[in-house]
Amino acid sequence: MIVVALGVHAEVQTWTGEGVPAPEPVTAKITLGAYIFPGWYRDTGRGDYPYRTHDEDSEWKWAVAKQPAPRPLLGFYDDSLPEVNDWHIKWALEHGISFFAFDWYWNAGEKRLARTLEQGFLKARYASQMKFCVHWCNHALDWKRDGKPAPLDFSKPALLQMTEYLADHYFKLPNYLTVDGRPVLLVYVPGALIQANGGPAGFRAVLEEMNRLLRAKGLKDLYCVALGDGRNAAESGFSAFSAYAYYGADLDSKYEWKRGYSLPYADMLKHFETMWQIYSPRKEPHYIVPVGSNWDDRPRARKNATVITGRTPDLFEQHCRASLTYIDPRNNLAIIEAWNEWGEGSFIEPDAEFGFAFLDRVRRVYTDAPDAHIDLVPSASKVISFSMLNPEERAAAKALESQPYPAPPLALRTTQVVADVPLPAGSPLKAWEFAENAEGWFVHQTEPLRVENGVLIARATGDDPQIIATGLNIDIAEIDAIVLRMRAPEGMRTGQGFWATDKEPALSGSKAFGIGLKSDGEWHTYRITKTLDATWCGKLRTLRFDFGTAGDTVEVDWIRIYKK
Repeated sequence: MIVVALGVHAEVQTWTGEGVPAPEPVTAKITLGAYIFPGWYRDTGRGDYPYRTHDEDSEWKWAVAKQPAPRPLLGFYDDSLPEVNDWHIKWALEHGISFFAFDWYWNAGEKRLARTLEQGFLKARYASQMKFCVHWCNHALDWKRDGKPAPLDFSKPALLQMTEYLADHYFKLPNYLTVDGRPVLLVYVPGALIQANGGPAGFRAVLEEMNRLLRAKGLKDLYCVALGDGRNAAESGFSAFSAYAYYGADLDSKYEWKRGYSLPYADMLKHFETMWQIYSPRKEPHYIVPVGSNWDDRPRARKNATVITGRTPDLFEQHCRASLTYIDPRNNLAIIEAWNEWGEGSFIEPDAEFGFAFLDRVRRVYTDAPDAHIDLVPSASKVISFSMLNPEERAAAKALESQPYPAPPLALRTTQVVADVPLPAGSPLKAWEFAENAEGWFVHQTEPLRVENGVLIARATGDDPQIIATGLNIDIAEIDAIVLRMRAPEGMRTGQGFWATDKEPALSGSKAFGIGLKSDGEWHTYRITKTLDATWCGKLRTLRFDFGTAGDTVEVDWIRIYKK
């Protein structure tokens, strides 16, 4: 087989020799990794305990093979095989990826999906050439103790037990990923650890105990990474923060990120960059740039899936190139989500549709290696030998590939918020110009409103600041748009609006919309339009805006409700 990769001068050739040929690594400009979803070896009878666990549920069989796509070039492989891991290592190293972050499932001594790392990767011939680290997925699963359901345990004894295991089985290995010699540990739900230990100070104290245990074994302190928005990360002792991914859309996108619907790939990429812009300037803790691949979880979620459409190698290359702007020089790290999340459509591992096109764009952006190269793949017979599916199951999966596989429709936002566009042509039904006072607006978790030079000034005192107008009696059918002119402080990128009507007089999250703010400290107008629906009809009674958090100050020049 010889195939030219899309837009890149690379050839794909079939390897017919023994085993896996040695990798020919290329050097990247940064330390680049990819998340590995383990457990593709799962099947009946392949659990590690005398009772049934999640490890016996084959996602190939109940999810991926039941849909027309995706289809890995390695087939429906058993990822506990060292040879499969050698192909992954070879492909990664030859495209500038130097470490894998393995999703790792542990709760108070019990493990899930561990064979991929422990029996596959660590026993692979070329494992010593590839760095790895643990991404602790500390979330709910079918956790048990002595065969009975067990809660998540983030107590100090449980965390010290886990640290002991990590140190003895992984951290001491020469190919474990470190920053300044400190072993990297990613935590999926850091807030759960903080809460379980009494807050930031409590978890920081536990983390010191974990580090003391590592020092006693001759290891350096953890480089502990909190996934999420970084809230309380520095105070809790985390060395860095990142995110698994930022799949979604900006608030000024025409489309919503919504179950059962699609989102354009370009909108997803724009949202990633928005998030990079928000988080990368923070001084503490360090930042690790997350890079997205795609999302399409139809294999798992079926009709309730969220699907990103329009993915192309060219757009992915633009995304990767943009990520370089936000790399934190203190760690020089980025992680791609993901190498092989086949059930969620998040993968850069070669597949039947695009081959090596996405990996080749990784090589082009993150390394100075030439585009021209050869990508080797195993023979068809070797791919079959890796398969978790029997011949009948493979034939059934093959037959599905010719079936239509349309993505769900795009989800148009029912509320559109657009900045700095011409004002509506109609006259205002209601206007607050704030010439002398707050004109009936009142607050929650905000200092008393004041007006200076015709500008309403609101300074937040809590985490849920609100400015509210009640007693309205405006026919929603006559409203063209709600428009406000305001100035947000630098760094404030989002706000929210809420409403209540005569038919639904209570304020709630079901009657709310997001507002994407220009955070440059300048004046901007925001035009809000909404489609009539079951919650936006009748008489508008209450209007509320939430901006910022404690210490933030917003200035509002005017608020107007325009007539159609």
